[in-house]
Amino acid sequence: MFRLSLILFLLTKTAFGQNDLISLSIDQAVEYGIENNRNLINAEREILMAYNEKWKTIATGLPQVTANLDYSNYIELPTSLIPLEKFGGPPGEFSEVQFGLEQTAFGSMRMEQQIFDGSWIVGLQATKVYLETSKNFYEKTLLEVKEGVIKLYSLVSILKEGVILLKNNVENFKKDYYEISELYKNGFEEIENVEQIKITLAQSEFLLKQTEKTYDNQKDLLKLILGIKLDDQLVLTTNFEELISGDIVFNKSISDFIPENNIEIKISKNAFDTKRLEYKLEQSKRLPKISGFYSNSLTGYNDDFKFLQSEQKWFNSSVFGINLKVPVFSSLGLRASAQKAKYAMNQAETSYVDQQERIYALVKQKINDYLLALDSYNIDKENMLLSQSIEEKNSIKFFEGMVSSFELRQAQNQLLNAQQKYLNSVINLISINAELETLFNKPITLK
Repeated sequence: MFRLSLILFLLTKTAFGQNDLISLSIDQAVEYGIENNRNLINAEREILMAYNEKWKTIATGLPQVTANLDYSNYIELPTSLIPLEKFGGPPGEFSEVQFGLEQTAFGSMRMEQQIFDGSWIVGLQATKVYLETSKNFYEKTLLEVKEGVIKLYSLVSILKEGVILLKNNVENFKKDYYEISELYKNGFEEIENVEQIKITLAQSEFLLKQTEKTYDNQKDLLKLILGIKLDDQLVLTTNFEELISGDIVFNKSISDFIPENNIEIKISKNAFDTKRLEYKLEQSKRLPKISGFYSNSLTGYNDDFKFLQSEQKWFNSSVFGINLKVPVFSSLGLRASAQKAKYAMNQAETSYVDQQERIYALVKQKINDYLLALDSYNIDKENMLLSQSIEEKNSIKFFEGMVSSFELRQAQNQLLNAQQKYLNSVINLISINAELETLFNKPITLK
């Protein structure tokens, strides 16, 4: 019995345990994407690297202490030649003499402190800009994830609704085709009427298959942006009715737009600040560099290794100094580099101003697009409801002999087109709304 239970458990794990079931509302999907999106995770790591770079730069301006320990054992002492002439001997003759002891131990400690370095000051400022840039790129990625999740979630929900509408259409058209085929068999209808309904049915079936494939593909894209494995099951709990009844009304005007809040303008400002600091760095290379140092050393000599014993004698040495490095002449190389950096800074400043104007124009355009999309949504919704009513009435009239098959097919095609236009207008409205939320860089709220 135990073995049977174990086998059933393993079979269950094999069949179902590998794929997780994840159910998310649109708000939950946004939060899930923020937690699990892979690009966002890497953007967060970039911030951590920026923090480390900042402290690395700070550390170069702090005291640097190094220690050194050296041990030497002369297998044969070096020989020196002493001219005998210096001691009253004949000129040109030398005495071979070996000085010192066979073993030497040397230990030292050196401390260096930067006193003034213009490039270090500029580098420290640059790390702050690098950190700010990393945070802004994280914010940009965050906004992109939010916008992408809302767009894809809405698109998948709308495509699902489209599949439902098309399935209903197919069932209705199949019913019409069956009934008119029976009438034709009994001699009450013309073959042309049967063919007309058959064409409409084939079109709706193909459109259904196409929409189902698109639904599956877009759902996979949603899984990717959410950080969900493609093999996992994803259930969207916010249905179409809840989606279009949510807060998709954008009530901001161009006067409410604050350029400093826009993430693209922030990043453009970071690019300008970076080039400005690069120019300052080139200028700082003309300034002197001042540093101080202190060194202390101990040296011991012996014929045998007795350096760890208390009777070993050590000789102490200490030194303190100041180092001054001044660039005197660089054959105009430093000046040329500074000029190049200045031109790059001016380019970045121009791009920054241009980016502000571009974003401002884009906001105005998107607000106008949104107002048009809202009008289109209301009109397309009304037209779809009217088309549904017309198609239902024509279907009844057709079987009562009051309208032709051509008129019925026109009503059916009109319904199909109206449904597609309505769904597209919903997608367009939600997409533009999400884009405006990103441009204004304000929290995205959905009911």
